[in-house]
Amino acid sequence: MNKLPLLFLITIIINLKAQPTVGVLTVNEEVSEGYIFFSPFSGTKAYLIDNCGRLINEWERGTNPGLSAYFLESGLMLRTYKLSPIGPFTSASNSGGIELVDWDNNVIWNYDINTSEQLSHHDAVIMPNGNILILVWKLTYREELIKLGRNPEEISSQNYMWSEKILELEPIGTDSANIVWQWHINDHYIQDFDDTKQTFGIVSEHPELFDINQAKLNSGNSNATRDWNHFNAIDYNEDLDQILISVRNSDEIWILDHSTTIQEAATHQGGRYGKGGDILYRWGNASAYKSAPIESQKLWGQHGVHWIDDGLEDSGSILIYNNGNGKPGNDFSQIQILIPPQDSIGFYSLYANEPFGPEEAFSIYGDRQSETFYSAYLSNAQRLTNGNTLINAGSPGRIFEVTPARKIVWEYEIPLFGDFPATQGQVVNNNGNFRAYKYPPSYSGFEGKDLSPGDNIELSALPCPLTTNIDEDFLLDQSLKVININNDLKIEGNIENVRMVSLYDLQGRLVKNFRNISDRLVLDASIYSGLYVVVISSNSGQIYASKIVVN
Repeated sequence: MNKLPLLFLITIIINLKAQPTVGVLTVNEEVSEGYIFFSPFSGTKAYLIDNCGRLINEWERGTNPGLSAYFLESGLMLRTYKLSPIGPFTSASNSGGIELVDWDNNVIWNYDINTSEQLSHHDAVIMPNGNILILVWKLTYREELIKLGRNPEEISSQNYMWSEKILELEPIGTDSANIVWQWHINDHYIQDFDDTKQTFGIVSEHPELFDINQAKLNSGNSNATRDWNHFNAIDYNEDLDQILISVRNSDEIWILDHSTTIQEAATHQGGRYGKGGDILYRWGNASAYKSAPIESQKLWGQHGVHWIDDGLEDSGSILIYNNGNGKPGNDFSQIQILIPPQDSIGFYSLYANEPFGPEEAFSIYGDRQSETFYSAYLSNAQRLTNGNTLINAGSPGRIFEVTPARKIVWEYEIPLFGDFPATQGQVVNNNGNFRAYKYPPSYSGFEGKDLSPGDNIELSALPCPLTTNIDEDFLLDQSLKVININNDLKIEGNIENVRMVSLYDLQGRLVKNFRNISDRLVLDASIYSGLYVVVISSNSGQIYASKIVVN
């Protein structure tokens, strides 16, 4: 193989990296090893890809996600899915169904929560015992709302509200479940509007309760008069036996006690922490419980909140995608870490007449001018095993990975229009994504699975830009040889390791991709005479180059 000048090779590689509009846009040696899982909002599929954007597995479900999906340690996918709602629930966040699906797309278990009175929505989480915590809307009608102290003038014209429930499901068989625990927001209201009701009290003195007459706040919501709280995330901490939820419409996160019985969860006493089903901790907007002015608000429309797993940097802290929707000034999102004031057995500190601390969360990305990015809705972040952080800016469909030094080391534009793959060079839309997660090669869910990479999702994909060293030894593999025989390319050597062969002109523009690799690749009459560069992508992500002359 004829060696190319090093400067020319560098130019070709730079051109290759500059061209992508979809798929992998950036990748370098500081990226964490692993596989990225996502299930786009407007599609019916879930995907697992490698750092080159090559497809490892695909699940075609036939329904849109509603909204979350996870690849579990068991090797199953936990996924919520959308059903046509039987009740009057009109939201893009509707679900109605939840399922466990194996690697080969077979349904192991599914269960519907879709009645005239209630509907599952947004998120669910698997517990260590195999049970599932799931978010559910439950209709509460005018008469009961007034009994709970709601201002009648603020009740929607439909005369009901979508109150929030949390159910713990024990999967039974293939399509049934036992409800073994539940919590309902209707048991934990306070108000200072009507002193004839049992819920009457001084709101600022009861941060463990939610003000049923709280005003609509900055992040806003088109269904706010009906969808009063809008829980959009749930997580579970086994060591603390606590539940973490994101409450978008009051721009807060809450922590609840799961150790209660069903009966205790409906009261203000009992459980490990002695407060029944009341709020143990809340943060993000102390004006929601009248302990601070609205100007002190910290969260705006946040999504994807969860405890960082054991064994990872900042484990036990809470990772938040702070969307910034409605934040004063310019729109921008931040990734933040929150460390609640908590003792060793899980109790949270609160001083009289003060809001819950800390005063600020620690920002790990997005608060600097050079880091500006924004997603009004959807989104999450995840701490990775090497200390990097995966960020899913859900609304624009962009997933990227940053180092602790805030350097972007991997960037991916979801190459889809709904379920339809984009062609490299296109500008995509309708590719929003609720959550994205990255799992290391050692993840137990991959045991016994075939992780051989296939093609990229996008059409006319470019070679993987995963190169760690741009030098001639890396770029030129002496075991491969490219020969032009009568304007056909003959690849000699170990072609079993070749994933794709691409032909570029001297300006670095893609001329042709060969995906079905054999030892002879035909150059058709559409390719003009001249000097070209052949770029060979291997299954290991390396790039080899050679120049040829087409007559």
